[in-house]
Amino acid sequence: MQSNMKRNKELVRVSCTAALSLIAIFWVIPVVWIIVNSFKTNVEFQVGYANFKGRWEYLRTIFPKSLNFGSYVAVFTGEGLSTTTHITTMLKNSVIVSVARTAIVVVISSLSAYAYERLDFPVGDKIFWGLFYVSLIPNIASTLPLFKICNSLGWLNNLNALIWPGCAGIMNIFLIRNFLKGVPKEMDEAARIDGAGSFAIYRILIVPAMKPVLMIVGLSAFRGAWNDYFWPSIVMTDPKNQTLTAGLALLENALGGTQWTNMLACIIISMIFPFVLYLFCQKYFLKGIQIQAAVKG
Repeated sequence: MQSNMKRNKELVRVSCTAALSLIAIFWVIPVVWIIVNSFKTNVEFQVGYANFKGRWEYLRTIFPKSLNFGSYVAVFTGEGLSTTTHITTMLKNSVIVSVARTAIVVVISSLSAYAYERLDFPVGDKIFWGLFYVSLIPNIASTLPLFKICNSLGWLNNLNALIWPGCAGIMNIFLIRNFLKGVPKEMDEAARIDGAGSFAIYRILIVPAMKPVLMIVGLSAFRGAWNDYFWPSIVMTDPKNQTLTAGLALLENALGGTQWTNMLACIIISMIFPFVLYLFCQKYFLKGIQIQAAVKG
């Protein structure tokens, strides 16, 4: 009986591994295609895909005959291009917006969750759930009012329009608040007996205890700010003030339809920073998935 159970568990494990590996392959193929083709010249890229015959010749066409770093040099220096790309400025804007948004989201969400969960104030629960239900309205419905507000504040073509809107997401507060339910309140009471105030308790006791969930909230905020395309494309029209993800569309128009490898190089550059961040924060990301699963359970 036990041997059959072990055999079934092993079969399930192998089947799941095979299925996930297949999914991973299909996910990786487009990324690999972009990477290898970014090392071609524009002529090799265009001619190669225009003259191949059959699937095997197509596979040979994917890989460059020799590594060419000219596309990466061109998007930074403008060498061989008829227009400037502003990619360095866009990259700097993306870093500023993503880091600033992440820091503000973590501070506001953690303070709000702490207040809702640990501080006893009138109708706190009703306010929280009221905000929660309001957040169910599609984001697209708030685009016009938000644009009007930013215009009134003089934030059009200003990084403030990308940093401040959306910094107080109720879902982040909900996640942190549910995590705080597992932190013993006896710590707060002991600290109050020793004379600590609410903010001191938050800073000394609550923040270290919330570190795992704050990491996943921060990573999520960074990813959202870095990958945001819709909102920056509305409030930013000057390429010098644009972020990299939304600026790729402007770069496509600036580079023209004949410089595909330069565009592929821009895409790879936009992927490097978040990839490195996730590489170093992988353990926190996996921990965050466990926390989210526990909260939903």
